[in-house]
Amino acid sequence: MTDKPSLRDYIDRYAAGEIPRDEALATIAAWDFEEEWFDPAHTAPTHQDNTLAVVNQAWGLGRLTDADIEVIRPILKRRGF
Repeated sequence: MTDKPSLRDYIDRYAAGEIPRDEALATIAAWDFEEEWFDPAHTAPTHQDNTLAVVNQAWGLGRLTDADIEVIRPILKRRGF
């Protein structure tokens, strides 16, 4: 485990309305993402917290909307993701 802030927790706080949209999307897009590692024992991104898979999972679960992803995606592309 890492002592980095939790991306999953941050997205959950945004989805609960605790963080303003503009602030949240800018922060998520600028997040210090960890390189993902593959473990066949884990089929969902629950074992790593600060990866792009967490963003994708949050979108799939409705915690991030299509409109949110449209804001985040171009920033991530410019960052090389």
